[in-house]
Amino acid sequence: MDRLTKLLKRGVVLLDGATGTNLLNKNILPGESPSSLNLKNPEAVYELQKAYIEAGSDIILTNTFSANPFNFKGNKYKEVIRAGVEIACRASKGRLVFGDVGPLGILIKPYGDGNFDDVFKIYFEIFETFYKSGVKNFFIETFNSIIEAKAAFLAARNYADNIMVSFSFQENEKTIFGEEPESIAITFEKLGAKAVGVNCTPPETTLAVLERMSRITQLPLIAKPNAGRVIIENNKIRQSISDKELAGYFGKFIKSGAQLIGGCCGTTPEYIKRISVRRTELRIPSRNANSRFILASPQKFIEIDSDSTIIVGERLNPSGRKKIREKLLKNDYTIYGEEARLQEEAGAEALDVNAYVAGLEERKTLVNCLTEVIKNSKLPVFIDTQDYLAAKKAMEIYPGIGVYNSIPARLKDLEKFLPLVRYYGFKAVISLVGKRIPRNCKERLKNADFVLKIARRLRFPVADLIFDPLVFSIATGPEQIEETSKAVAELHRKGLKTILGISNISFGLPERSLMNAGMVNRAISAGVNFLILNPLDPRVMESYYTARALFKNEIVEYIQWVKNTKFVYPQTSQKFATKQRPKTGIQSNPAEDFMRAIVAGDTKSATEYIKILLDAGISPKTIIDNYISKAMKMVGDKYEKGVFFIPDLLKSAEATRIVLETIKKNIKRETGGREGRKKIVLATVKGDIHDIGKNIVAMVLESAGYEVIDLGKDVAALKIVNAVKKYKPVAVGLSALLTTTMSEMGNVIKLMREAGLDTPVIIGGPNVNDRFAKKIGAYAAVNNAFAGLRILKKLG
Repeated sequence: MDRLTKLLKRGVVLLDGATGTNLLNKNILPGESPSSLNLKNPEAVYELQKAYIEAGSDIILTNTFSANPFNFKGNKYKEVIRAGVEIACRASKGRLVFGDVGPLGILIKPYGDGNFDDVFKIYFEIFETFYKSGVKNFFIETFNSIIEAKAAFLAARNYADNIMVSFSFQENEKTIFGEEPESIAITFEKLGAKAVGVNCTPPETTLAVLERMSRITQLPLIAKPNAGRVIIENNKIRQSISDKELAGYFGKFIKSGAQLIGGCCGTTPEYIKRISVRRTELRIPSRNANSRFILASPQKFIEIDSDSTIIVGERLNPSGRKKIREKLLKNDYTIYGEEARLQEEAGAEALDVNAYVAGLEERKTLVNCLTEVIKNSKLPVFIDTQDYLAAKKAMEIYPGIGVYNSIPARLKDLEKFLPLVRYYGFKAVISLVGKRIPRNCKERLKNADFVLKIARRLRFPVADLIFDPLVFSIATGPEQIEETSKAVAELHRKGLKTILGISNISFGLPERSLMNAGMVNRAISAGVNFLILNPLDPRVMESYYTARALFKNEIVEYIQWVKNTKFVYPQTSQKFATKQRPKTGIQSNPAEDFMRAIVAGDTKSATEYIKILLDAGISPKTIIDNYISKAMKMVGDKYEKGVFFIPDLLKSAEATRIVLETIKKNIKRETGGREGRKKIVLATVKGDIHDIGKNIVAMVLESAGYEVIDLGKDVAALKIVNAVKKYKPVAVGLSALLTTTMSEMGNVIKLMREAGLDTPVIIGGPNVNDRFAKKIGAYAAVNNAFAGLRILKKLG
């Protein structure tokens, strides 16, 4: 039993408190990383960590949160890590030391241009440096994107087993990417984390998120709250909640499921001391130990029990679909995003993703198709490939827990694929084809028993297996329907999950959807858990909801579906069809349709409608001023209401960018080109290398018709002043993520005024507010792109 496990068995484990906010007056330059003090002022770091140990911390984190190649040139970050490890080990007095690692501050595909493999390599070198320095426990914290945290976690797993993961959340209990606490918790539990939780988040939100996580995972939970919000007065930083007030949440954190408790921004050794004296008073509540079968995408999780029947959309497959195959041969993957969105709207609850086309490199094709699916749908996925390397890469980059489809019931295949699937925390579909195709129920069950035996030997969780008893075409083997149904019923009786590819039954027959619909009824009555089918087939969907009402007692769901569905029964024909009622308003107005496409981030539709509008003689200026601006306002309203998140903003901005490219020649002719557009200068101030927020602002403003001069990150004040002189913008936007760089905003404004420039300055960042803006002479402070857009509209 390792030391961390022993600590957790003993009860509440105390982490340390904030590092950066306690080192701001220890010779840190504006915008400089607190990690730099490992080299510049190691004694200040040592004294702080020593104080935490003396206050009662069981675990100390190295002062290396921002030690990465984006903050330190060359390999200097490795020196910072080595020094941080030495200081922490010296201060720890034998207590556990964890290497502290934070996000790199870049957007990974599909949300940005960052490449998963490149990010993985950076983290790999970071953790390798820790390992060689003697630290083999890692704390990955303050993440807001599962895909980046997963890249870090997989890199760390090469050097340690004790890895804890912590995310930062908004008041709506989601990350800025709209990711759910449950999805985060189950993803990292299945990947093998030793603990998961919340940091850099206000205490009330921390409590709410922990309660949600505690219902879904058995992992120890982490609570590292901020001491409220940042307040800057007289060039000093303080928090809105005192150590004493924050310590009052200690019992609530434990009750909500936390076992590892510390503090983030604004907390001090005094806070740790206050909660340390109470640690023996409180008992950690027990949690339900039942294993749960959960699939998760970043924004959605599905819990599946033995009586669940889930629709898996089948349409993301080139086999039998000429249109998809032709798109892939042209390296056009966007159809996967379009089809994923359509299937989700039609009622699919998961999506099967297959990208095999003879002659194409399947690994590359599958990854590109999967990226489009992640970007355009919230549904969990089934990775459908027989290529080992393609499967490995797809499961590696997927930000959640999906299913690998499928593994034959043969020893060689099971030994090859089950360890891979387990490594990435996925579930596995088992095709009950053994050495030969089974012809009856008995042979299918025999193969299932064999798989269970091998899975246990390979330490693959039996509960994560889904058995496929196979559906043969009724045209070639009508007796197989009975054998398949019997196998489903018997596996269901044993408590095992089952899946059927419904459409296989109708190969070679006319009116295939009628046959498929009949098989849906038969499968649900037998107890099947997953149905791979076409959710856009109205007959099949009718059978699905009807069978669930008849055999699963899901009458409420049936009634709700009927209310949302318009049935059309032509009197002159025996055929009938159903048609989903449109979810939006009037469909016949191109301008309205265009705006809806922008809001939805539907690039294909937006491009089609812009051509219709231009052909109708509507000027580009009218399109930008009236339609695009209105659409972006709708996006902003959804964002501020918590309906949209950063991925939604990025999709909308991308659709608008493509539209603007389409009409740029018209813009040049009718509005004078770029010279006729209002200019905005944007910059992340000197010392701050975090520019995700600023980049999003740039995209939104470009989408709204402004010309953005983006000076980048870590920009010197003089360079900003010179840009204002050159471009004469209607406003300047300054960004700062770090509290240590906020003062640089004031320096820029001061230099502008000394140069006789009275251009309004709008400041942005998580810690800025109107009070701070007024103090430094800024026009306004905003916390998102759309708030900035509204202020620009007021400026005229």
